[in-house]
Amino acid sequence: MAGVQFYRDADLPFFELKLCDADRLCYKKHSHEEYSLGVVEAGNSSFWYEGKTTRVNPQTFVLIPPGLVHSCNPQPHDQWKYKMLFIEAGWMQQFFENKGLPALCQPVVTGLADSQSYTALCSMLERLIKPISPLEKEAGIIGFFEEQAVQDMGFWKKSSRSKELPKLKIIKEYLDNNYLSRITLAELEQVSGLNKFTIIRSFKDEFSIPPHTYQTLLRVNCAKKLLRQNDQITEVAYKTGFYDQSHFHKVFKSHTGVTPDKYKSGEES
Repeated sequence: MAGVQFYRDADLPFFELKLCDADRLCYKKHSHEEYSLGVVEAGNSSFWYEGKTTRVNPQTFVLIPPGLVHSCNPQPHDQWKYKMLFIEAGWMQQFFENKGLPALCQPVVTGLADSQSYTALCSMLERLIKPISPLEKEAGIIGFFEEQAVQDMGFWKKSSRSKELPKLKIIKEYLDNNYLSRITLAELEQVSGLNKFTIIRSFKDEFSIPPHTYQTLLRVNCAKKLLRQNDQITEVAYKTGFYDQSHFHKVFKSHTGVTPDKYKSGEES
């Protein structure tokens, strides 16, 4: 397999598996609505979030909470191979509550020096594309979190927040609810009570990207849902507020690594 592929199971709608084996692949800063569980199999890359950059090598395990703006890009000329499992936030929340654990606020990035742990994680992810029962697939995911991920709970801590956070949350919520509309800075000023000259800087300081970029992320995530429902690409571009199909194609690929038609079909790019 070369390129990027997506796998989904109709009986397990809360999971989506992404397999990547490519070079010259570059992602913009982005976020996901889901938790992202990944493992690097080959190549070296740089993982960025909240102004910090961490080098990610083969046999590195990564767990990223939903809504966290990040990017991960391979070193020049490296063939980059990894597996990434997207897990609906509601499913993970149930796991946390069952184990008496807090929700993840910061990403976990840790090397799997133990080859047995690395092999177990890769095997668990590979089973998700095999013709086995959904019961066995989901049990494997739960088993991984129980046996391996819980060991990294030291990373699961609350992050510091600015004094403007309540008003910034209002802006974020407004964008969450109106991202398909043509939102102006004046609107954000009105709903939050923050000066419009403060909004851009403060929002970016808190969430790592400015409001308009966050709105684009929401539109891309909405487009992914519509494509999974088998909606026509031209309709998806229109529904999610992109100027035209060419603009939609360019933005979608810059955030997901694949074109809308490849994402829809799950085929390699």
